[in-house]
Formats: sequence, structure tokens, C-alpha cells
Amino acid sequence: AAVEPACAADRDGDGWVSRKVGPNGVVCVAWQQVSVGKHRAGSRCDVLVTDQVLQFWIGSELLKTVTRTSSGEVRKKHAAGSRPRPRV
Repeated sequence: AAVEPACAADRDGDGWVSRKVGPNGVVCVAWQQVSVGKHRAGSRCDVLVTDQVLQFWIGSELLKTVTRTSSGEVRKKHAAGSRPRPRV
């Protein structure tokens, strides 16, 4: 059996949220705005949220890791315009 790399792990866990990259290339999570590039506008971005950092992924590519400036639970798992990945 093939072993998937860690970056392709199941992203349905408690720490993951899904966002749509805005037209200006910005992703918003817990009131924090992070630019991942205008060329990614409209893409679905998975975000790993920890107490310290936010990691932004599209597919198997880690786009950016930033220090988290807010605290508390992220309310919406899937923001408007982003859909959960279909089960295979």
C-alpha cells in the first residue's frame, strides 16, 4: 500500500478549516487576514489552526505559516464559497 505524505493527511480534524481565497488573494481566519497571492483567487484553501500558528495549504502545497494573532475557537469550519472535499 502506498503511504501518503503527511501534507496529504485527512484534513477533516478539529484543527482544520476551509476558506475560499478572496479576489485580492487574501484568506481570513478568526479575524486574521493573510495574503496567499492574487494568482490563487477563488481557490479552496485548507487552514490548520493551532494555538500558535495558522498554516495555509492548497492541495499538497504549504503556502504560508504565520503566527496566530487571535485566540479562541474558529467558528465556521467552511466559509461561504468553500466546500468540504468530496469523500472518495
